[in-house]
Formats: sequence, structure tokens, C-alpha cells
Amino acid sequence: MMTYIKRFLRWQGRFFFSVYGPTALTIVFALAQAHFFPGSPVWPIGVFFIAVMIIFGRYVKW
Repeated sequence: MMTYIKRFLRWQGRFFFSVYGPTALTIVFALAQAHFFPGSPVWPIGVFFIAVMIIFGRYVKW
């Protein structure tokens, strides 16, 4: 029974990471950019999001 629970939780973790991973990484990047470089432009956040979406779409396959 424990193996089924582990398998289910691993499957859910992979699903949530593939769905919410790019968004979470973009939010972390935006917060880090605002913290370390106050007054910096906003456009690198969009470029980062597009790059992360391309990387996830190409290299993250479950």
C-alpha cells in the first residue's frame, strides 16, 4: 500500500512541477531581480519566462 501512495505522490509532484514550474521560476526570478537590482527594467522578466517555457517544452518530458 505504501508503494502505491509513493507512486501517486511522485506522479502528482511531477504533474504540478510541469504545470506550475515555469510560473514559480518566473516569480522567483522577478523577486530576486527586484531585491538585488531595484529600479531595473521589467522586460527581462518576460524574456526569462519565454526562455523557461521553451526549455520546459523541449527538455522536461515525463
